[in-house]
Order: sequence, then C-alpha cells, then structure tokens
Amino acid sequence: MTHKTIILAAFLATSAAATHDERRGITIEGKLNCPYISHNGGTAYLQISVTTPRMESSRRRPMNLAVVLDRSGSMADQKKMDFAKKALSSLVDQLDEEDVLSIVIYDDVIEVLRSAQRVRDKQAIKRLLERVSPRGSTNLGGGTVEGFKQVERNLDKEYVNRVVLLSDGLANQGITDPRELNRIARRYRGKSISLTTMGVGLDYNENLMMGLSESGGGNYYFIESPHSLASIMRKEFDLLSSVVAQHATIELSLGNGVRVLDVIGCEHRKENNGYLIPIGDLYTGDHREFTVELEIPEGTGSFVVVRGVLRFDGESGWSKRFPSFTASVHYTRDLAVIEKNRDLETQAKADVALSTRIVERALEALDKGDHAAAEADLKAAEMTISASPASAQAGAAGVAIREQRARLESYRQIISDSLNDARKAKKAIQYDNYRTQKNR
Repeated sequence: MTHKTIILAAFLATSAAATHDERRGITIEGKLNCPYISHNGGTAYLQISVTTPRMESSRRRPMNLAVVLDRSGSMADQKKMDFAKKALSSLVDQLDEEDVLSIVIYDDVIEVLRSAQRVRDKQAIKRLLERVSPRGSTNLGGGTVEGFKQVERNLDKEYVNRVVLLSDGLANQGITDPRELNRIARRYRGKSISLTTMGVGLDYNENLMMGLSESGGGNYYFIESPHSLASIMRKEFDLLSSVVAQHATIELSLGNGVRVLDVIGCEHRKENNGYLIPIGDLYTGDHREFTVELEIPEGTGSFVVVRGVLRFDGESGWSKRFPSFTASVHYTRDLAVIEKNRDLETQAKADVALSTRIVERALEALDKGDHAAAEADLKAAEMTISASPASAQAGAAGVAIREQRARLESYRQIISDSLNDARKAKKAIQYDNYRTQKNR
C-alpha cells in the first residue's frame, strides 16, 4: 500500500507567537484551529509544529549504537537471519572509527556478541555475525535491557545514543509485560538513549514493538519481507546520521481552567501545572506535527490558553534559549465570528488526527477478531473526515482531507481482502496510521 505523506505549508499564527534557537534554527509554533471561541468555552485543537533546518554537512555526529538481534528459531524462516546478517554487515561498512558499536543476540539466552567499543576491524565484526544461527525462544526484554546497558557504558550526549531492536516473534521469555518493558524504555530515554524497533514478518507483536519505540523515542518499522531489511537499516542509519537534537520534549503551561484531553498518537504526562510531550530525537530537515485536544473554560475578552517550549539535549556551548510559543483565544457570543475566523489548514490537520484516533479503535477490534466492528469504525472515521469544514477547500487543507479519506477507504479494502490473514491487515494498517500520526 502506498503511503502518501501529507506536507502542509508552514503557518504563521495570528493567535500564536514563535521564537527560534538562533544557533540551530529549530522552531516551534502553536496554533489553535480557531482564534475565537464561545463565551461558554468548549473544545479546541492546538496544532504544534516543530521544524528543524536542513543542514548539509560532510561530518555527522558520532554514534554509540547497540544492535539487539533476535536469534530465535523462527528467524530461520524465509532466511530472515541471513538477510538480517547482510543488513548488519552493510551497517558496519557505513560506520566510522569514531563510532561505538555493540551487538547483542538473544533467544532464551542473552549473549553479548560484541561489547561496546569503537569500530576498528570491520572484517572481525562481520566474522562474528557469520557465526550467529537461529535457535531457541525469544527473551526480547532481556536482550533489550542488555542493549541499553551496552550503550550506557559509553554514554555521551555529544554522541547519538541508540538501541536498534530487531525481532520476528513474540516475547515469551524473561520480561514479557509490555508496561514494564515500556517503563524501562522510558527510563533510558530519560538518559538520552533512544530505542528503534524493527518487526520482521507477520508473527511479532506489533503493539509491543510500536509501544516500545514510542516509549523509547525512536522509530518503528514493519518489515513484511526480510528482503527489505537492508534498505530499512540504511534508512535508520541515514536518520541517525542527521540527528540535530536528542531527547526533545514539548512542555506545555496551561491557562487557568484549561485541560489537556488528549495528545493524539503521542505519549504525554501531567507534571506540576503543565504537560510534557516527549517527542524523541530531531533530525535535519525534520517537520513534526502534534495535535492537542484542549478543554477551554468559559470567559470573556482575550485569554492565553497555553504556552509551550521545546527543550532538548544539545552539544555543549550551544544556545539554551529554547524555542517557544504562546496561543490565545478571544471569547465571543457570535457563532458566525467563530466560523468566519476558523483556520481551515489547522482544522484539517486536527480532523486528520481525530480520524487516526478512530483507526486505533478499529485496530483494537481487529485484535479481538471482530472484523465487522473494525470496518464499522473505519466507516465512522471516513464520515468524520468527510464532515470536516475543510473538506470542500481547494488548497492544502482540502488535499489533506481527501488524501486521508482515500487512505481510510483503502484500510477497509485491506480488511475485506485479508479475512484469512488478519495479521497482515492489522500490521499494514497500524504501520500506515502510525506514519500518518508521525508525519513520516
């Protein structure tokens, strides 16, 4: 299925002010779907945009990388292990002498194939990989924890610190509780060690792997065919080569009486009088969109709804004037004023995000084997997106709505065509919905 990336024009908010990091040019903007709201208050959608400059450089930041490789018996199927070893050999070729690499392999036993150290003898690393063969069960949790420990041994915020976890099966040994595994990933994320997950084939637990990447601040990949492993590994390497900021977090300070109802598709947590939205590492030329559902209290006049700041770990000596924004509303008793001033591009982004939330509900139905409920939810998502005030627009807003409607229709077709293999339908839809939410 073709994934259509939605790229909307950058916006300047009349209800928002933005600043930027003078040294990096990293910006954050926050804009409400409508700068006017009823005097009774109500629900509003804050669209946050984070953008990094595109920087061409012959030098990249050094990497502190741990690859955690599933060697369970199922990796023999479709020659997945052979393709994985070829992908890792290609990765080794791309690393420099300043990079630190460790390799952890796991089945029911955890083995450090190569402890964390600089890349010197690449042929020796490849010879180590050649001796790996499939066997045993899947202690995914133990392998992941060991990967984190290897990166932690050489932890340096001047480096890109990441664990890449590759698995084709279900976690059935060691720590298997997703909540505990996510907690561990969050803890290491707080140390600026991020986690990328790669699920290969149709038998792995996509909820676990996607959840780990979200908690770990890295990327998630659904790799249906092992033939694609090398290209996906290259894609991840290219991203790691372009990291400009690590452990980025959006901090929201709310006006009196304002409540965060949801940050669609993102982890978030309340802290003191505000909310934190961890968004992981930022790459050169990056553009991220986040939709925050807010409940605004009744009032009169003008009201500062939210202030936001983007914080991140950076190289020493770089500016600590973190980029920020402020978003405000004006109260009115005239509904016509609200509609007249609605920002349709921002509304379109919010409505697309709302439809992805309904898709998540459909995916839960698929997990339960209820295809009828899943199709009904997807139909509801189509109706929601079709009812958007931006649907009739000719510009970028209308294009975004129409593309999402087509995507939702394709999801229903995938379910209809895959009644005998719900695993493939679920993983394909979930991965595409994930990419829509993450603007990837």
